[in-house]
Amino acid sequence: MSEVALRKVGTSFVATIPAELVQQLKLVEGQKLVVGKENGRIVLTPVTAEMDAVARAYARVAKKYRSALQKLADV
Repeated sequence: MSEVALRKVGTSFVATIPAELVQQLKLVEGQKLVVGKENGRIVLTPVTAEMDAVARAYARVAKKYRSALQKLADV
């Protein structure tokens, strides 16, 4: 396990992932990661092509039916 420090970049914070871990997980530069919190821990999950396709489909549906979805949320 490695220890890393947070650095402020603009209005966000950055933590580096050790190169050895990047290689073990077969991550690549520019790869998208979903950032979440589980049981008080920060969890990074690589975005797969399938996850990306689902997110794009959701964005299209949400945009097209925004008004209807807002009315449902207001009920």
